[in-house]
Amino acid sequence: MDITESLFQAMTLFGLGMTFVFSFLGLLMIAVKLMAKYIPADEPVIKKRVPQKKLATASTSTSEINPQLIAAITSAVQQYRKAEVA
Repeated sequence: MDITESLFQAMTLFGLGMTFVFSFLGLLMIAVKLMAKYIPADEPVIKKRVPQKKLATASTSTSEINPQLIAAITSAVQQYRKAEVA
């Protein structure tokens, strides 16, 4: 088998492979478009409104918040900032 026959066989296999891939992708595109046209989309799920519990808002006064909690949060933030600087 000389180089010419090998190149001819390689080009034949290349052409068959590319034709197969192109045909497959074309059929896949057609199938997807037909499915999109004739198969209905899923209906959106309608969530029921659940009444939410009243949460603490920014308008609450500081007398309602535990002062020990404020001190703990302040201390934690200061320690975090010191650790970030170091």
